[in-house]
Amino acid sequence: MAKVLVAFHNGIVDEKNPEAMPAFYEAFIRGLDSAGNQVVVYSHGMFGADFGEIDEDIKNEICGFEPDICIIFNNSFFDLAEVVDCPIIIYEVDSPLYFSNKDDIRKKPDRYLYFIFQEESRKVLKEDYGVNEKQIYFVPFFTEVYADETVQQTTNVSFIGSLFSLGSINVFESFIQKRPSLKEKQMMESCLRELQKNSQVTVSNLIYKYNITSELVVRHLDLQQLLMMLSREKRLKVLSGVADLGLELYGTENWDSTYYNDSKLNMAYIRKKVYSVEDNQDIYNRSKIGINVSHLQAASGFPWRVMDIMASNACLVTDYHAGFKRLFGDIPIQIYESASEAYELCRQLVKDQSRRREIVLQCQETVANKYRFKHLLPKLEEYSGVTLHI
Repeated sequence: MAKVLVAFHNGIVDEKNPEAMPAFYEAFIRGLDSAGNQVVVYSHGMFGADFGEIDEDIKNEICGFEPDICIIFNNSFFDLAEVVDCPIIIYEVDSPLYFSNKDDIRKKPDRYLYFIFQEESRKVLKEDYGVNEKQIYFVPFFTEVYADETVQQTTNVSFIGSLFSLGSINVFESFIQKRPSLKEKQMMESCLRELQKNSQVTVSNLIYKYNITSELVVRHLDLQQLLMMLSREKRLKVLSGVADLGLELYGTENWDSTYYNDSKLNMAYIRKKVYSVEDNQDIYNRSKIGINVSHLQAASGFPWRVMDIMASNACLVTDYHAGFKRLFGDIPIQIYESASEAYELCRQLVKDQSRRREIVLQCQETVANKYRFKHLLPKLEEYSGVTLHI
């Protein structure tokens, strides 16, 4: 057992539950605790931001705790390199594009261990951050959602997730309002197409590949926000496409607080706080289909919801990820490439109970054999050198 410090960005706010957090973090912390570890948790609302100088009170708290290991998701916390002597794991849950304190990593890349869930992040860490290959470990996600055969499937299609926020400044809107020339629009269009194909591309890559000579275009190549914009467009199109089949939509409240030229999605949204393992488990078990629409930055890796759905009684319908073959072998996961394909797959599966059941049982078996917290724990111990069980 060990003293473990865990830190992460927490976008969940529930006035009735000050300890509210996404299901993945809940299951992770619960798993560490059940294994006999003493866990201290720091969660906050800052996403992708640099933290600056560590607060003296927090520093004193951490030094008093004397952690044996620190696990910082997306590096989303104060830099602890000079605060603790123990291993520090930077655990990827989005992409190195969204890591906090990037310059701190570049200054001392060998101080940390890096857990990645998608292979393309390995190249980014090595080339952009100067990380040694020996410091990088592939660690797939896990789930603690379980199937419940007693739950009646009353929902055709469900989705749990956010409508990605673009923040207070919309870079693309700013670009359009500057009245770009036709050539400048074509340059930006080329960059957006490349981002859709390759979320790990850099601004320098784009400028060189597409001969971007316009200062206006270069100034608006905020790749993090453009990826968020494109991901939102994709999510809206796919979910709108399946809404007529009987979609139940859960997640951030902006799903119904703004009209997105699609009243069906506003109407499909259920204004209920959904974040816990039990919440997700209940929704997926009563759904015939659990649909996944990923952020573009998850190229070979994929969101937590994929394994949550696979562990439940819902049949997974998802966009493609290169990591499926590596992790799941020949399971007939139902994959769409467009909004129209997503609709057709869901339409067929809603009607075909035997086909759904065949796929669901194979998914459940794979998760049970490979992707529970009990399978992750030995990897954490092996890679960090810290014993994390009694």
